[in-house]
Amino acid sequence: MRLSTITFLSLPLTLFITASAQNSGTPTTLEPDTPIERTIGSTETHSFSVNLTDNQYLQFVVNQHGIDLIVRVFSPTGKSLGEFDSPNGAEGPENVSIVAVTAGSYRISVSALDENNSVKDAKYEIKILEIRDATEQELKVANAEEERKAKGRALLSDLIDSIPEIRLPQTRIRVKLQSAALLRTFDEKKSSQLITEGLTEARDYLATLKQDDQAYEEAVQWLRQLRYEAVQTLAAHDPEAALSLFRSTRRPIEELNRDDQQQERQFELSLATQIAGKNPRRAFEMAQESLKTGYSTTLATTLRRLRQTDQDLANSLTKDIISKLLADKFLQNFEAMDTALTLIRASSKFSEQNALPLLAAQDYRALVQKIVNEGLTATPTPNEVQKGNTPQRLLMNLKQIVGNELDSLVPGATQAIQKKLAESSFKDPNDDWKRFEDAVDNSTPETLKETIAQAPPELRDHLLQRVAERNIFKGNFAQAKQIINDSQMNPRARRDVLNRMERQAAQNEANQGHMEEALKHVAKIESAQDRAQLIGELANRIGSGQKKEQTLFLLETARSLLGTAIQGENLAHMNALINLAAAFSRYDSKRGFEMLDPLVDQFNDLSNAAKTLNGFGPEYFVNGELSMQNGNSLSTLAYPVANALGSLSLTDFDRAKSTADRFVLPEVRMNLYLAIVQQALLPNGVYSPTAVYWNNLNR
Repeated sequence: MRLSTITFLSLPLTLFITASAQNSGTPTTLEPDTPIERTIGSTETHSFSVNLTDNQYLQFVVNQHGIDLIVRVFSPTGKSLGEFDSPNGAEGPENVSIVAVTAGSYRISVSALDENNSVKDAKYEIKILEIRDATEQELKVANAEEERKAKGRALLSDLIDSIPEIRLPQTRIRVKLQSAALLRTFDEKKSSQLITEGLTEARDYLATLKQDDQAYEEAVQWLRQLRYEAVQTLAAHDPEAALSLFRSTRRPIEELNRDDQQQERQFELSLATQIAGKNPRRAFEMAQESLKTGYSTTLATTLRRLRQTDQDLANSLTKDIISKLLADKFLQNFEAMDTALTLIRASSKFSEQNALPLLAAQDYRALVQKIVNEGLTATPTPNEVQKGNTPQRLLMNLKQIVGNELDSLVPGATQAIQKKLAESSFKDPNDDWKRFEDAVDNSTPETLKETIAQAPPELRDHLLQRVAERNIFKGNFAQAKQIINDSQMNPRARRDVLNRMERQAAQNEANQGHMEEALKHVAKIESAQDRAQLIGELANRIGSGQKKEQTLFLLETARSLLGTAIQGENLAHMNALINLAAAFSRYDSKRGFEMLDPLVDQFNDLSNAAKTLNGFGPEYFVNGELSMQNGNSLSTLAYPVANALGSLSLTDFDRAKSTADRFVLPEVRMNLYLAIVQQALLPNGVYSPTAVYWNNLNR
């Protein structure tokens, strides 16, 4: 799921939006307070044409029900003005806010985030939440776009000039590569140069380490991740150039173990999938080349992409894949077995996800037949058994995927498999768990206690939690809570379970866009630290699907749950305050800066304290510079600060820049500048290099 920042676009506005789905016939008009529900598949795009007037504000929402959608906005000339995709998966709201500047006809498109998933008959709802005159802050954001871009480019230029001041090579190289990603928006040549310089410097750094050095393996892993990130950055704009860079920076094959080789194949094939849109022949050749050396988990994705761009090439690749799989022995080759099961899953009628089966019927049947034959006749070696590659497990996986259509594909297969499992006394290690879980799931409220009482003592608490979770999922939180309160758990275990239930219920409500109900559950969590942690996780989702006034009320409610302290009382508390400051920035930047200012002072105090304590606990500093690689608490806090300042810079670039200047550590300041530049050059979440950087850094 792509990370994105919801912001305001420079768009005009009217009261009516005309919608037309691809191949759907007569356009439909969307009016205020009149939601429209649509059914969409993963390969469809639903378009909405909008005639807009000046200086108004539109907020609309797309509520997802079973499909992860991305919303795009285009200008009258067809220029992309933003992509909106919040991190809530296939459920919940995609919220978009638009500020009018010039009149004209604009287009909004709704489509699946991953068109290769073959989802069919998924639903979504689109509706206008609010139409009004834009506020001063909203107009300021909309009208200052070009000024922000100019300031962002100037700041990026200064930042690149100061990169040599960073002493730690890992931090310096990462800043260089993230700068290159932002530079690509207006200077591709210099961007490519920075990427090449960064990877060359990374290899040179690795060469300074001895293989018996304690940090060598960690550096190897770091360089591999860095290489993948740099290539992926380039691939977003030029997949062919990315492929060339990827291959030119590959270590000699003799230095790669089996897992490394598999990872290389997977990543290269992911590049082939991106290339397929413009050059399907090239993608086809890459897939064939990869297939000669083994199998990749991304092979099915590449094949599906080829089916969308060149059916003949897709058929030829399918023929090669099926031929290779039918000649392999699955129990001896886990990659072959995994690929076969993946292709079967992508073609099974039993799966409601498959609107367009990946394999033709005869190829699908051939793979199923092979697995049945091999599973019924093969005698595994001790090594295969040790690895879990047993005929029984292969057959069980097949049954789970194809379901009730197994006998129609291979007559008598179900009975033969059951006999095979019985003869071998095969027992899944999780059978006891599954048996009692199924029994509990099928129990009535009257028989539930008796069912749980029959389970082994070590399973009873787990089963009680399962029942409670099932009721929470159905919205029966009061009943779930009653089940736990009436149980025989010891008081401490009961309290822990109830707190976890409140957390789960809050997350469920948030996923549905019911943030007011979510915060009510947060308020009932006894631990202040746990409460703060959850608020930190939910902060950036407050406002989705809500009007501005309601959003501000919810943000203040969340702030009140953290107490009155203006600085963090612990890591979770400080993180929550920072994330709320970022959330406020979209609606009330003054409040956002007000919350963030005392946290800057606290971060500097913590930095000075960490220097004093360095070496007497966690390692914060290496050679006098904060390590941004080891996930220490300071580097962990720097990411939400960067996100908050980036959001605040949309309203007041200069104040955000001066706030970043107040951080005493230059290595932290540079990453804050990156976040500000990112919002100036790419404000709508099309690519968020700072977010990618910090996520990879701290995972």
